[in-house]
Amino acid sequence: MAGEKMQLTKEKETLLITVYGKALESRLPNSLLKDRFADEAVRRIDYDFSRLKVDNNLGVGLAIRAKTLDDWVSAFLANNPNAIVLHLGCGLDTRIFRIDPPAGVDWFDVDYAEVIELRRKLYPMREHYHLIGSSVTEPGWLDEVPGDRPAMVVAEA
Repeated sequence: MAGEKMQLTKEKETLLITVYGKALESRLPNSLLKDRFADEAVRRIDYDFSRLKVDNNLGVGLAIRAKTLDDWVSAFLANNPNAIVLHLGCGLDTRIFRIDPPAGVDWFDVDYAEVIELRRKLYPMREHYHLIGSSVTEPGWLDEVPGDRPAMVVAEA
């Protein structure tokens, strides 16, 4: 099977560094993140990842940062099971799948349209999961987000 072809500009290609680093860390025997979705995505993308110069050390650092944010989001959701999560500049991060939020949570992954289109090809959809293709600096996307519930904003990179 041929991998997913990407149509990303050079600047947007940098999102591959984080997903690849997390995939590498997840292949380690003592993985902290155990991010099978990142690993599966990397295996499906038609790209020469060696160009990124990402090694296991960088992968571990990225995993530590991601796990810390995952823990903060999980703690917030434990106290607010009907909350909203806004994941800004989500890239190819798989936080929603690692956390697996309760059914009452509405999760919004926001990134440029071409990044969201790639996410649609790589990751499964789920109930209460919303993908918004927009620059986070364009305020119009906020019209899609309910304003009557507690919210957590995550912007990792």
